Amino acid sequence: MMSIENYQVLVSKDSNKIKLAITAHDASHAQAQALDITRSLEADRFELAYGKYKPNKLSELYEKLAYNNFEHASCCEWESSFTNNVPSVYALRKRYYVRPLILGYLDIQRDQIVKNSCNNLKCINPYHNHYLSFKNSKIGSGDLQIALAFRGQGVSVSQIAEVLKVHRSTIYRALKNERLLTGDKDH
Repeated sequence: MMSIENYQVLVSKDSNKIKLAITAHDASHAQAQALDITRSLEADRFELAYGKYKPNKLSELYEKLAYNNFEHASCCEWESSFTNNVPSVYALRKRYYVRPLILGYLDIQRDQIVKNSCNNLKCINPYHNHYLSFKNSKIGSGDLQIALAFRGQGVSVSQIAEVLKVHRSTIYRALKNERLLTGDKDH
């Protein structure tokens, strides 16, 4: 069994700073977490210190992400602040919505739109999120990649729609939008 060490990361953006408690297997694991946290908060820099510190809700979120402590079937309800019924947190003198923070931590494209699929407004489980390219999109980016792969193999739009459990017009729209984004007009 690996030992767990306690660290504190001081994340800075402009002149604002926040201290977060993290646990890690070793210094390189702590540094990797600190980099992920810094990217998530779109901060400028971080400093890492060894020792036990009191965690806050943001620290707890990042720890769950670092150790992938989410179950596919269960909702993980946010127990802190909400803005317009959306889980949020205040850090570095700014309000952050929790789901996009998770997106940044996991290094998923920031231009993705995060929609909760379990219909539990408090749920922040990354497995219950769909990452969409467009606000009103009915399929996520993973489903879009599947549709593109199927289409490249000559599978009909109707068959793709049946597999993804959406209407064929949704697939036509998604493929059209993808071609417009990539500039590919030959398909």
